[in-house]
Amino acid sequence: MSINSPREQRIGPPGGAAGSNYLILGFFFLTGLTGLAYELVWIRLLILAFGSTQFAVTTVLVTFMAGLALGSFIFGRFVDKHHSPLKVYAGIEILLGIYCILSPLVFSLVREIYLFTSPSTAAGVHAGFEASQFMLSFLALIVPTTLMGGTLPVLVKYLASASGRVGFHTAVPYSVNTLGAVTGCLFTGFFALYVLGVKMTVYTAGAIDILVGALVYFIYGSIKSAPTLRAVPRAESALSRESSLNLIIIISFAVSGFASLSYETLWTRVFSLVIGSSIYAFTVMLATFLVGIGAGSILFAPLVDRMKKPVAWFAVLEAVIGGVSLVSIFAYRELPFIFFSLKESFSEQFWLFLFIQFLLCAAIMIIPTLCMGAIFPLVGRIYTKNLSTVGRNIGDIYFFNTAGSIFGAFAGGFILIPYIGVQNGVIITAALNLVIAAVLIRRSGLSPSFKKGFTGALGAFFIIVTIFIPPWEKMVMTMGFYVNPVEGKAVEEIKGGTHRDRLVYYKEGVNAIVTVRKGGENEGTVSYQANGKQEARSVNGAPSVAWSILGHIPLLMHPGEPKNALVIGLGSGITLGAMQSHPLDSFDVVELEPAVVEASRFFKEANNDALGDKRVKLHVTDGRSFLFSERQKYDIIVSGVSDPWITGVSNLFTYEYFEELGNKVKDDGVVALWFQNYRITPKELKIGLNTFASVFPHVSVWFHYTDTLDLVVIGSKKPHGFDMKRLSERLEHPPVKTALSRVNIHGPYEVLDLFLIGNDDIRSYMGSPRLNTDERPILEFTLPRLLYMDPALGIKTVEEIIAHVKDVVPPVKVADKDRAAFYMDLGKTFNRSDFRLAQALKVFEKALELDPGNREALQYIKSIRDELANKILTPPQKTSHTPVQGG
Repeated sequence: MSINSPREQRIGPPGGAAGSNYLILGFFFLTGLTGLAYELVWIRLLILAFGSTQFAVTTVLVTFMAGLALGSFIFGRFVDKHHSPLKVYAGIEILLGIYCILSPLVFSLVREIYLFTSPSTAAGVHAGFEASQFMLSFLALIVPTTLMGGTLPVLVKYLASASGRVGFHTAVPYSVNTLGAVTGCLFTGFFALYVLGVKMTVYTAGAIDILVGALVYFIYGSIKSAPTLRAVPRAESALSRESSLNLIIIISFAVSGFASLSYETLWTRVFSLVIGSSIYAFTVMLATFLVGIGAGSILFAPLVDRMKKPVAWFAVLEAVIGGVSLVSIFAYRELPFIFFSLKESFSEQFWLFLFIQFLLCAAIMIIPTLCMGAIFPLVGRIYTKNLSTVGRNIGDIYFFNTAGSIFGAFAGGFILIPYIGVQNGVIITAALNLVIAAVLIRRSGLSPSFKKGFTGALGAFFIIVTIFIPPWEKMVMTMGFYVNPVEGKAVEEIKGGTHRDRLVYYKEGVNAIVTVRKGGENEGTVSYQANGKQEARSVNGAPSVAWSILGHIPLLMHPGEPKNALVIGLGSGITLGAMQSHPLDSFDVVELEPAVVEASRFFKEANNDALGDKRVKLHVTDGRSFLFSERQKYDIIVSGVSDPWITGVSNLFTYEYFEELGNKVKDDGVVALWFQNYRITPKELKIGLNTFASVFPHVSVWFHYTDTLDLVVIGSKKPHGFDMKRLSERLEHPPVKTALSRVNIHGPYEVLDLFLIGNDDIRSYMGSPRLNTDERPILEFTLPRLLYMDPALGIKTVEEIIAHVKDVVPPVKVADKDRAAFYMDLGKTFNRSDFRLAQALKVFEKALELDPGNREALQYIKSIRDELANKILTPPQKTSHTPVQGG
């Protein structure tokens, strides 16, 4: 029997109350919310286990979607044979909730198995597909995702059985569930992970699912599906035509799913250049995509069952997706400038600015995603010929669409972006939509002349538009207006086509778009950017002071003769180059993005050709994953990765990561950590420092006041410091002496002048702030809100720390007979800087205590006291430098 027959449509709603559907849909909204919360939490947990490489992230996403596809396939068939779909739905939600409450234990076990079976790093690690990651992801996710995938065909079976309106009753629950997912995305990304924590978020979601399942069972457990009659036998020719059309529809829908996830991957890369890579930015992007799909489905719901030519509408929607996506490329160049204007006006109102970012994303995504949302119920109506098989039919189309999506996510990240680029990837994907439209229009039942005209118009449109599409503007798209401080005048120059710098390297890598620019006088300034954010810079071949001292201090401080070192974060290679001036036997260097390795070669003069050193073993993989899976211990570990507000990088600033640094450093070893001191308040700084200090019993902080004010945090298991005699000897080692002279450090007292605060004082300064943990990643959520504060406020933070310091003398061992002379020389060093005058006074007073007749000390004390009494200390003038990261 046809689903549109009058006899079947007379069947009333199950249970006799059509209004009861609203409650069911309300439950489905809640489980859409919990489903997205699960996805975000599980992906986070597995990334913590496997690392944040694109291969690891995609592996998790693929196995997640594979489970959804399998669930729709299995439960679509099962529910057609079951007399009570709502009992099935209740059972699914209860089982899902139970599993989810247990999932933190499951994922912890997965992590332990992965670390136990992880490959040896002896030969060097290069991130790629790992069968163990896939199998462990599959085992962890297959049960819950199969259950999640089964809910839609089950509810469509229940709702459509009564009225025969398959399209409408596919559209409504699909939309409701998707809009629930939007809510779950926003709730989890903006609130739950930060306030509740990772485990409490998944526990709460699991409890909601169990409650929903129990309520559905007790309220609707006795309700059965409306009876459906057997189909009327049809001629073989009609069945053959129907089978042929179904094949075309299902293939087209699979390819459409491929295109949809490909777009999502490509658009995410575009907008990461425009609005950044924070958790808020990714939440906004995902929410925008889901809003379009959910809204498209609900808006289309009243129309889908009334359409006389549904296949033609399928073709039109595909044409609109491809056409609008193609035309939107013309707007890409303007997006950074639009964002800059909005940032100037609204950045101080964080939540309003996020909403404006949503509108900016919607300008590109909304029309295509509305059409994507409309297609699902339309295909459900076309493909379903009989209500007795509605569960199976909806399950089938969901299965094939999701299978296509899996390949789309993979192709977008690993084929389109790295091999043909983001913009060309959008063009190819749009072409797929137009091809689908051309194929479908041939089976639309419209006149031959219309089919030819429609197909011809699609071809002409594609050719004309692609001819006039402007080239991808590499320089403009990677300016990083979302984070790099740029003056309005410079922005206008860039907008007009005038660039102060020259792009010498550009690579759309798997994990990021990496660029290198040259500029300044005689192009003496070299800088590199990742997704537009400036990460490192060298002027006239000189290494930056901050990144050099990150490498030098731990090696100069080591009490013995260190032999091996681990460097997490290659960046420009300046830190590694500094470390190579010391006589170590080997360096393990870990860098996530292969393009960064290539970019570092432009800094050969600044890093002394660091990668050319035969002692270096390069590992292109996730730093955290390498650290946790590595079995050897190191004399020196340097963690020089970028800012903790960047999603993925944030995992390298948590207590668990620092704890593993402690596990992998030898008992007398030294750990050095880079930490930002710009666009951060003392509150967040204390959280970061306290997290590190909670692992290491002995901590000190070092910095260079005239460079970027970035902090070098030193941690060790035993008390650390310099032996003055050994320090002087090490500074005479020719390679070390040469390397330090490049950053204007010529003697031991200039090394000691880098000291900021010692162990007892830093613990007193921090107080008892919260810890930044995997469970509650505070910095990942708070620091993005501070992106647009004045970076020069770090100066005030440094002065606040200096004011708190009681023991102004760096941790250094000095022979008793040399102590008075040491204090005099240290006092003279401190006396060169206005901000250290009070500290210089204390040091000279110590010298006077040891030698009461020291007339020179008395002179300095009197002079400094007079100066402090008559001078109001002011911070140095704000410089125009851009804070940079990534040693």
